Formats: sequence, C-alpha cells, structure tokens
Amino acid sequence: MFAGEVDLKNWYKPNVDKKVLKEFSKRSDLNGLFDIFLFILALLISGYLCIISWGSWWCIPALLLYGNIFYCKIISVQHETNHQTYFKSRWLNKFFYNITSLLGGFESVRWKWSHFHHHTYTIFTHEEVYDYENNSPRPTEPIRFLLNFLPLGPLINIQKVRHFTHFEIIKHSLGIISSVVKITVPEKEIKKVINSSRMYVSFWISIIIISIYLQSWLLIIMLIFPPFYGNTILMICAMTQHAGLADNVNDHRKSSRTVILNPFFSFLYSNMEYHIEHHIFPKIPCHNLKKFHEVVKDEMPKPQRGVFQTYQSIIPAIFKQAKDKNYFIDVQIPQIKK
Repeated sequence: MFAGEVDLKNWYKPNVDKKVLKEFSKRSDLNGLFDIFLFILALLISGYLCIISWGSWWCIPALLLYGNIFYCKIISVQHETNHQTYFKSRWLNKFFYNITSLLGGFESVRWKWSHFHHHTYTIFTHEEVYDYENNSPRPTEPIRFLLNFLPLGPLINIQKVRHFTHFEIIKHSLGIISSVVKITVPEKEIKKVINSSRMYVSFWISIIIISIYLQSWLLIIMLIFPPFYGNTILMICAMTQHAGLADNVNDHRKSSRTVILNPFFSFLYSNMEYHIEHHIFPKIPCHNLKKFHEVVKDEMPKPQRGVFQTYQSIIPAIFKQAKDKNYFIDVQIPQIKK
C-alpha cells in the first residue's frame, strides 16, 4: 500500500459557486466542431504548401509548419476528447478520440487509463503511484530536456526513443507489455491494448504500402512522421505544465502552471495552458478555461505571460534540479482574506 506523506483525499480546491461551476462545465458540439473546422483548414493550407514545394528546399519550412500544426492540435484534441469535454455528444468525443489517438500515435486504451492515473497522482514520484506523464523527472538531464524541442529530437535522444509512443505501440502489438500499462491499465483491459496496438501498426503498414505503390514518401511524411519532426510547439507548450515545479504535493497550484500564450499557440494547444484550472476542474471544457480563469484567478499564482517569460524560470530550474533533485520552484500562493 502507498504510505506517502500526502493525503490524496484533500487536494486543494477553490470555493466556486455550484451554479457557476455548472455553467462553465457545459459542453458544446458547436464549439468543438468549429475548432475542428479551423484545424482542418490550417492543415489544408499548410499541407498544400508542402505539396507545391515538394522536391525543393522550401518543403522543409512547409513541412515544419504542417507537422507542428498537425501534431500539437491532434494531441490537444486527443487529450480533451479523452476527458469527454470537447463535444457535448458522447459519440463525437469517442469518434475524434479514436481518430486523433491513431494519427498522433497515442494508443487509445493505454492513454485512457494512464491519463486518469496522471490526474489522480499528478507529479507523484513514489513507486506505487508514479506519474508516468512527468516529462522532467528529477534529477533532470538538461541536454535530454532541450532535445525535446528540436525537430527529430526524440530520435536523437536514445533514452526517449525507448519510451516514444510509436515504439511502445509496436512493443504492445508483439505482446510485450510496458510497465506503465501494467501499473495503470486494469488487467482485463490489457488485451484491448494489444489488439488496438495491432490495428495501429496495421494502419502504418497500409500507409507504407500505398506510398510504395505511389512511389512517393509524401503520405508517410504527412501522416506517420509528424510526431517526430513536428514536436516543437507541442513540447514548448507541454513542458510549461509541470517542469521545475514541486512534486508529491496535494495542491495543483504548486505542481502545475498556468501560462498566457499567444492566440496561435493557444488554438493549437486547445487552451491547456490554463493547466492549474484544468487539473483542479478537469470536467470544464477547454473552450471555457480562459473565462473560468477569471473566476478563480485571485486564488491562483500569477500566470506567466508567454513562453519566453515562462522558460526564464524553467530552464534555470532544470539545470539546478540536475545537481539537486530536491530543488523546485517555490510558487507564491495568494493569501485569501476571509
């Protein structure tokens, strides 16, 4: 049994009127579908740039643009539909969760359970309840951390490759079960992980066969490879969530971070930069998080504005944690007058 010092039943939660919370928790098919429409439009424009520049050096910036739009938005939609909050209709959430999981290389059954585990034990490091979504475990390794942001960086980072979701799916398709699945996925669901992984691998093989028939790499590069070369924007946003902050605490204000991003990044990241609010109230749709932040901001740490200001605190913390695994950024919590 877990015998840690943190009482998991007493997570900090701001006092929000139930009617207000109910209003902000309302889901909308229209908001979700409009967001998907904008995403598809962005993909068509950036994809068209890739096609017309194919064979020239201009295809490199075009692919980087397309890959970052593709991967960041795919994963943010996958995350939100996993929470069943992106749409009001359950079937729309389920449909887009399965599609984005496939295209993003995040096997759906595994991530359904492991992400639930992440919300239950956010940035916990005890073996019994280890949070497998902790992207910067201590002691940190600054070079490996910085490789996360480079196109093809995950392939350069040998340690990261072993845990990269695509390689994990291949292992699961062969019946080799990873430790994260053994711990976070119920035993009766593991067979589903294996079968689902085999479907993902079959999809990749089909794309490769079609590409060989067409004698073109374009389909592979645009449908399978974006997670490898389009990782920069996603990692810039994702690393702001918890990097450098405290672990093993039952107050999300100390272990998570809210950041004010520019509109383009915020769209691609589906407002997940309001990450403290998301962890405290995971049933609030991403479309409402920005407005909900205004409701609870007096009890929240002051959000950092933009990625440059945010990483001015994260980067030094990562280097300090490489030498001292007990170091963390001591977040100033507002004192509420009663």
